[in-house]
Amino acid sequence: MWVAPGTATLTRVSSKKRNSRNRKTHRQGVSGNPQRRAQQLLRRQPEAPQADPDRAAFRELAYRLAGGAPPEPWWRESHERVLARARVLTWPSRLVDLETQACQIVGDEFYDRLQSPVTGLHPAQWLRALAEETGAALRAALAQGADDWQKLWALLCGLALTAPRTPSDAVSKTVLSVREEFPDIRDPYDTALAEADKVAKLLADRGLEPAVGCPADGPRPAGEPLVARDVYGSRILLVAPFSYDGGAPDHWYAWDIDLCWIAVVVGAGVFASAEDALGEWRDAVGPAASGAALSPCAAGMTARLLAPCLQTGILADILQGREPRELIHEYYRLRRRARDLTGSADAGAGSSPFDAGHVHDAFLDWYAARHDDVSETAAEATGTILGEWGPHENLDERSFHACSPHRIEMAAHLIREGYFADYANSALRLLPEWTEWCIEQIGLDGDASARSREAARSAASVLVDDEDDEPVAEDDEAPFRRHE
Repeated sequence: MWVAPGTATLTRVSSKKRNSRNRKTHRQGVSGNPQRRAQQLLRRQPEAPQADPDRAAFRELAYRLAGGAPPEPWWRESHERVLARARVLTWPSRLVDLETQACQIVGDEFYDRLQSPVTGLHPAQWLRALAEETGAALRAALAQGADDWQKLWALLCGLALTAPRTPSDAVSKTVLSVREEFPDIRDPYDTALAEADKVAKLLADRGLEPAVGCPADGPRPAGEPLVARDVYGSRILLVAPFSYDGGAPDHWYAWDIDLCWIAVVVGAGVFASAEDALGEWRDAVGPAASGAALSPCAAGMTARLLAPCLQTGILADILQGREPRELIHEYYRLRRRARDLTGSADAGAGSSPFDAGHVHDAFLDWYAARHDDVSETAAEATGTILGEWGPHENLDERSFHACSPHRIEMAAHLIREGYFADYANSALRLLPEWTEWCIEQIGLDGDASARSREAARSAASVLVDDEDDEPVAEDDEAPFRRHE
């Protein structure tokens, strides 16, 4: 079943701040790139004894930016709850079902902590510590002759099969150099495999055979991925076949990706077939996807679609806090499957990202034909809209011109939040014509185009208050995974 009931609005995340004399300004510090920042902080440490508090603070910040996290006092109790659930459940023998049960157990605890007031929830290092605790509990059960070792083994296998992999070539040289300073930062996937290897040797020494094996390579792609789009082109289904033995597909894994602002995965899960995934996705997206069909997806496009799942470092662990429980169930596995899929293909193949460099002039030519002239205000407003219109690494021309109501609403929100009133309102008033131009570029018609026009008119009617420049409050109750 799908893992998320809504789509991300991301309204609580700050808008993308680009250079513009029309923008509200903010103070600048060291590099905004977390990996570069970590290196800068290390280089800027004062030459002072280790006990110096400033030096210690710099090291602590660099440690966290490099992916480290010291164990929090509540982690142990949290892990014990996961182990307790694993001990009382009946574990399936089919590997993909075992994975899913592990995802649910781990995801439930992760979600509950995410909703609680505790601090220090670091997804990668919390999972790494859980793998260590599971291995220790397994060895203790074997030493005591306890009969629950099979269930703990099943959990450990589930962790090894779903923990995200981070190949060395996926980590920048900067991060690798910084991590030399912090050898205790360990990868959860490597840790889970190491714990499973330790236990497997103990089992062999005792002549014990686990009910389920744990293939070292885990799930592997078993065919070419397929893709489907809604009528707008900004909501995408990516589905790929996987197997555990390199043979025929055992199951399909699917990602529901929203491109209305930045690329974000709003749903993911396992299906028996690509057709099952497509049918569920159509229901989730609504009328805009009713006519969507699957087609082959080029390797380059696959890698670009899954880019948010392949991030490493501190950016990989950013959460809104509003993600539904079902999406958190798949938090780790959707990243692992993305790495498995893109790692098996030539990520540089396929079509290049769409170059939007000509769009500004193309729209103004269209605008001039309707108005006989292009004012400086209209030209500036076009630039403002372009600055907030969807992802800036577009898959292709269709995805750039996608004008779903969600994208229009998102662009309007970012404009209200990021610009002073005069500039914001000029752009908001231009949104209906910008939308009309996009509709023409992709040949949108019928109810879909009517919904886009209505969304643009609605956005243009809500302007920024000239007195205080405060953006209009957005609807925080919008579903994470929504109809387009």
